[in-house]
Amino acid sequence: MLRIDVPPGPYKAGSPVSGTVSLHGDCTLKVQTVKISLKGRCKTKITESGSNNNKVHHRGRVPLFEYEKILFTGPYSMNPPHEWQFEFRFPEQCEASGLNQFQSSSEMFNEDQHQPLPASFSHVTSSFIGADVDAFVRYELEAALVTPPGSRGDMEITKLLILKTERYEQNPEPDSFFASQRSVVQSLYLAPGYEHRNPTFREKLKAEIHSSKLPKAQHVLAALLPTVGVIGRRVPLTLGVTYDEDYSTTISAPRVFLRNVKVRLVSTTTVRCISDSLWSSDDVSDSNQEELPLGEQDFNDQNVELTDRMDVGELMDLKIMAREAFGSLTWVPLVPSFKTFNIVRSYRFKVYVVTECGKKKSHPEFTSPNFVLLAEDYSPPSGSSFAGVLVDAENDDTAILPSYKTAIKS
Repeated sequence: MLRIDVPPGPYKAGSPVSGTVSLHGDCTLKVQTVKISLKGRCKTKITESGSNNNKVHHRGRVPLFEYEKILFTGPYSMNPPHEWQFEFRFPEQCEASGLNQFQSSSEMFNEDQHQPLPASFSHVTSSFIGADVDAFVRYELEAALVTPPGSRGDMEITKLLILKTERYEQNPEPDSFFASQRSVVQSLYLAPGYEHRNPTFREKLKAEIHSSKLPKAQHVLAALLPTVGVIGRRVPLTLGVTYDEDYSTTISAPRVFLRNVKVRLVSTTTVRCISDSLWSSDDVSDSNQEELPLGEQDFNDQNVELTDRMDVGELMDLKIMAREAFGSLTWVPLVPSFKTFNIVRSYRFKVYVVTECGKKKSHPEFTSPNFVLLAEDYSPPSGSSFAGVLVDAENDDTAILPSYKTAIKS
């Protein structure tokens, strides 16, 4: 049996990787070569339903780098156990090859062969409607024991390594996107004298018959949504309400209560592959969206009155957790916004709100066009040649995403 032993990590660009490859067993073995390689790769797959229920698989593969070391050269007969030490170092940037497999250039993806290494990433979906989209960024050690020609007993083993990226700005400047919705409520409870008592059956019946004459209150519900955040840190979320007296018939501004707030991070994974179709040679692209829960709080028992400006993020202690749910029992690391040769990971910030006025509920929803998610770990920039890319999410929802390490304010 062949085994690789290394520290568990996680690693980062430029980190050393050292450990041992060991041979175990109770039989004499003829050995020609023992070697180990450190490699990184991006792989994508889009599965579509073809004719006659056949599946069409489109794939894209981009090697990021690969290093190899020979640990032993024979031939030699060995009695286990034996052990060989090795040491690699992750490159600071990609040394990519195989980009000519794609038929066309695309600004959506990053085609720089020497871009910074992306974080380890895995995305697997299965859809009843549309295509299945799979993608991963993977780093691994692969050891092999090769026997002489004519002998049996070749061995291979792979060890997965986790690589995390870093942000270059310690405290990113907060930025926000403004969104608003109008809410109109007509209710008997807005009439004078009904604020603190329930109407009789006769009053309710009369109100239903003459519903157009009921008092009307119109409000503007507004939200300031963050457009940049750091994994593991708190994010601000401001909600507010303004009474519109020009379009209202109530004597005074009625109270608006906050009943529920649900915050989601909407992830979009976009991939491209080489077409496997006989009828087209163009690249195939597809994307998949998921809503990742950030927080939810019920205020029904608290009678929290919504004001013109309320920091709901602080009220909920809203944070971006470092992990996202994958299936029902498994958790995988949440990765920063990035784009690479054939994978783009982007985010949007979405808030579901329930308010109540005049004992009638409204359900506004607010979504930012883009949310730049920065890495949890911070590292000062080593030089000014690469400092990241600013994404102006408020003004451009098609803005280019940052490369792997971070986006910062210039």
